[in-house]
Amino acid sequence: MRPESQRGFTLIELLVVLVVIGQIFVLIVMLFDFSTKLSHVQTNVAEMQQSLRVAQYDTVRLIRMAGRGGLPVGIVPASPSVFQGVAVAVSDNVPNNTKITTTAGAPFVVPGTDILTIRGVLSNPVWQLDVSANSGSFQVDSATTGHLVVQNVHDGVVQDLSALKNAVQNGILEPLILVSATDPSVYAVVELDPNTSDVSDPTQFTIHFKISGQPRSVGYLALCPGGTFPATLNANGSQVVQVGILEEYRIYVRQDYSAPLTGNVVTDASNLGSKLARARVFPNSNDPYGPEGNAANVNNLSLDVADNITDLQVALGFDSANAGSIDAGTSTTITETADGSNDDWLFNGPSDLPVNPATWNNTSLYYVRLSTLARTDRPDVKYLAPPLLKIEDRSYSGSPFNQGNNLMFRRRLLQTVVNLRSLG
Repeated sequence: MRPESQRGFTLIELLVVLVVIGQIFVLIVMLFDFSTKLSHVQTNVAEMQQSLRVAQYDTVRLIRMAGRGGLPVGIVPASPSVFQGVAVAVSDNVPNNTKITTTAGAPFVVPGTDILTIRGVLSNPVWQLDVSANSGSFQVDSATTGHLVVQNVHDGVVQDLSALKNAVQNGILEPLILVSATDPSVYAVVELDPNTSDVSDPTQFTIHFKISGQPRSVGYLALCPGGTFPATLNANGSQVVQVGILEEYRIYVRQDYSAPLTGNVVTDASNLGSKLARARVFPNSNDPYGPEGNAANVNNLSLDVADNITDLQVALGFDSANAGSIDAGTSTTITETADGSNDDWLFNGPSDLPVNPATWNNTSLYYVRLSTLARTDRPDVKYLAPPLLKIEDRSYSGSPFNQGNNLMFRRRLLQTVVNLRSLG
């Protein structure tokens, strides 16, 4: 018989130990697998939420600057599904095969989404002119041309004229907004003439412009009060107090075909890659921004902002005669019922379509409500998303987003209301 101290484990004891170790190992693997899957889900959700934040921040920033430089918001409903304001415009629930412009190579817009157009002096200074008697800072030279003088120092304040210099030296036919010194509601949109402008003197630039007769002149004049160059700016002794480079951005959801497709991109949402994008164009035209004749200008039609944005919806809140009203010092009510007749919001319900111009003309735009929908870039086979019903006036009834594999994508909706009352 062996001494007690020399005895080993029995076979049964070893088997029990192996079973226990095996179970612990399986649990560790399961925990690691769960942790990995959870990490992937959290990463996908975090990326989606970041896309939403970027999309909202960039778009809201532009909305808050709409009309900067003297351009009014404007109330001009243009068609049954378009609100064509001067500084803010909306194309509602665009149909299939809509391109952001008619330019060759222009990208497609995701069907059913909205296009938000913002105009104003958005990324450059608003330059002040000398309006003292006999300053000669502004002059209409003929029925079709004029010039102005911009100094690098105005009333002791240095003005950065680099954007004007860049436009002249690179031959960019920038649209200029000229605002009257006597009445800020009187303004004109004209076209810079780089060929006759002089930016050689660093202390002051002489900028020549064309009022009409150019390919984009009709569109520019359509943005002016009454659709023409204001007669008061052409009067003897009239003055312009400020000038700026007018910009236009169209914010939209761009179809992205970079990923392999396995079905119809219109009916199969899982195959449709999409990004929130901005198109920069010359205002009130279909021409991509940039030097004349440069083929690379088309790239300015797809300036991507955020990935995996699947919908953009815009609603507009007015001080209309429908229900509520905004009176200085008394009432600040804008009513929303989404029933059309008793509602101060446009594009928040199907009863708004077709747009009735008589309802919205001569009313003030106070709010822009921006709704962006994002989804994760990868599906989760163990996740079932709740069905989407509607966003503003877009119904998701029968939409592929509520069918099949598309329900495996997590989705988030973010809405922001922007107050425009400071814009006039």
